[in-house]
Amino acid sequence: MMRQPYFSFTGGTLAAILFLAAMFFLFVFLPVSIVTEAFGRLGLTPGQGILIFIAILLGRTVNIPVYTSERLVMVPRMPTFQLRMNEFGQPRFDQEPANELRKQMFAVNLGGMVMPLLLSLSFVLKLHLSGETGTSLVAMGGWIGFAAVLVAGGCFAVSRPDPLTGFRVPLVVPALITLLTVAVFVPEPLRPVTAYVAGTMGTLLGGNVIPLLMPGRRNSLVAPIVSIGGAGTFGGVFVAGILAVILA
Repeated sequence: MMRQPYFSFTGGTLAAILFLAAMFFLFVFLPVSIVTEAFGRLGLTPGQGILIFIAILLGRTVNIPVYTSERLVMVPRMPTFQLRMNEFGQPRFDQEPANELRKQMFAVNLGGMVMPLLLSLSFVLKLHLSGETGTSLVAMGGWIGFAAVLVAGGCFAVSRPDPLTGFRVPLVVPALITLLTVAVFVPEPLRPVTAYVAGTMGTLLGGNVIPLLMPGRRNSLVAPIVSIGGAGTFGGVFVAGILAVILA
């Protein structure tokens, strides 16, 4: 007689508690601590950092449509069967097509583009009004813009079309480019804000916006929804903004 499979943990209660504590530390406490530390360097309290972190994660699921193209793309879906009666009153199963054509839609992601853009503007304005850097708004914008252009160039070079998400950028590459750019070129008082703005906006520009403005690369996309800052680049944007600030 075949026995049903079962699973058991044989390490003891203490080992189980330690394992759960380690998982909590790695996947909850450590990420939240890193995020709050990064936002703390940008002038936010830990509570504000946690709220923004949660808002960004929730916003990741929201795509705001901005344009619907006339270009049709294939949307795969599971085949369906419908029960119908033929002319003799006998039942029959008719299979519906497994795929369908839809117009390609372009959108912006709330957590991956809209919120980083608003945060970038607020961080720059707050730093300028504080007067801590001793530089004018024009000079500050020049440093941030210079760093963002370098990050955008690097992200453009590594972005690739993805059949499901549009354009995809490697997770840690934007953060490494941002960190190197800020550490080498940007004055120290401007580094935290420049790291966040250049890391997020540079990744979005080079990984999504610029490729979408090029007809050849845009027409290579077959995803039904192409979201700027969405699944293909959200991780790169988020990690670049947070990690670069921590290490800058």
